[in-house]
Amino acid sequence: MTIDNTTEPTTDTASRASVSRRFILGSIAVASALASLPTGAFGREDDTTGDLETVAEFEPPALPENLAIDERGTVYLSMGPSGEIRAVDSEGNQSSVATLDTGDQGLLLGITVLDGALYAANGSGQQETHGIWSVDPEDGEPERIASLSPDESMPNGIIPDPTMSDALLVSDHLGGAIWRVTTDGEAEPWVSDSSLEPDMDAQTPVGADGLAAHPDGDVYVGNLNAGSVMRVPVADDGSAGQVEQVVQDEGLVGADGMTIDEDGSLYVAVNAANEVVRVTDDQEIETLASGDPLDFPADVHFGTTEETATSLYIANFAYGTFLEDEEAAEPSLSRVDVGTAGYFPETADETSDTDEEDDSADDDQSEDDANETDDDE
Repeated sequence: MTIDNTTEPTTDTASRASVSRRFILGSIAVASALASLPTGAFGREDDTTGDLETVAEFEPPALPENLAIDERGTVYLSMGPSGEIRAVDSEGNQSSVATLDTGDQGLLLGITVLDGALYAANGSGQQETHGIWSVDPEDGEPERIASLSPDESMPNGIIPDPTMSDALLVSDHLGGAIWRVTTDGEAEPWVSDSSLEPDMDAQTPVGADGLAAHPDGDVYVGNLNAGSVMRVPVADDGSAGQVEQVVQDEGLVGADGMTIDEDGSLYVAVNAANEVVRVTDDQEIETLASGDPLDFPADVHFGTTEETATSLYIANFAYGTFLEDEEAAEPSLSRVDVGTAGYFPETADETSDTDEEDDSADDDQSEDDANETDDDE
């Protein structure tokens, strides 16, 4: 979503919420029209694998745009216009972790977990707050670790960098790029490509959006306006290769958050179609979930515990209803069992530890072999 830098004076919290609401109404009108299309409008095969279950419900303006899940199964949600980070534990209990300043017309977008800390993309449109923030989930103290230009960038999706233990990859849906941001605050473009750029003629110019790491080592990124998914090959040194298109389809217009299962299939929250779809290795697009309680799904994430490993969690942004009647909007967190577990890449530290253990085992085996040789002699 883009920022309209024309602000209106506010005098209190209520007027601030009103301005944010007016921004949402103006900036997503086209996507909202698409959202009114009947499910299955693009002729995809319906392959729903389980019943949708509502895990938690929220009150506007707590509209969940993105979600992350820690190793204990706690779900963290970025509440777009309000800037709040909300936690939902495994029992469904809710708590407020922190609130970031999103300005009068900004949005809190992507959120992820790395080494127990939360990292969030704040598209506030304000020089003082626009960029990447870290939050300690225990004390809720937010800190901006990297500032980005509010005029030239809009940080959106965010995931841990699969090749670096202390870095994040952040999609820039306005600049048509993916940034690498280290946890100590260094930010640099990781890849920039015309295929990641938004359609600047669209009422809502949104290019590079959802991000996901694939088991083959590549990074996948969706282009919301283009209805496409792109692959970014990753070299051994962690640098990005030439961006390649995986799939493009009218039914993927509105491709928002995404994730990948352990078999390499891609799951995409297609907000404009009000669906969650699965893209198979042979580029077949299957409708995985549609209908209530889905409401403008904006992100998906696999469960992280043994009990929830095959559960796909869905953040229902719910702004289609919010557009028409704020009081009638029912944003929520839902989930569906898809029968397979998600893919979670090992961090560089974990890989290094495994290699050291293997090397140690090899050394021990070599020493044992040498001792046996000495004994034989």
